[in-house]
Amino acid sequence: MKPASHVRANITADGLILLDIASGQIFSANPIGARIWNGLEEGRPLDDIVQGIVSETGADPAVVERDASAFLDTLRLRALVVDWPGDL
Repeated sequence: MKPASHVRANITADGLILLDIASGQIFSANPIGARIWNGLEEGRPLDDIVQGIVSETGADPAVVERDASAFLDTLRLRALVVDWPGDL
């Protein structure tokens, strides 16, 4: 999965702001959402992103995996990310 080409992102210490330039809509997420987005921009697989969050926060891996998957589902539903051909 990767960010859609029509989305612009601004990542700060406070989190993530996404602008869908196709629709003009703005979305926001917390700092963990920003970490996930940054990982997608870097082309990292979700498992690697989750492991990084778990390593840095000490959070339960199952909870991070569940929440990250839900976040990605929301991004996909709003067409803010697209699947890589190998994702399917």
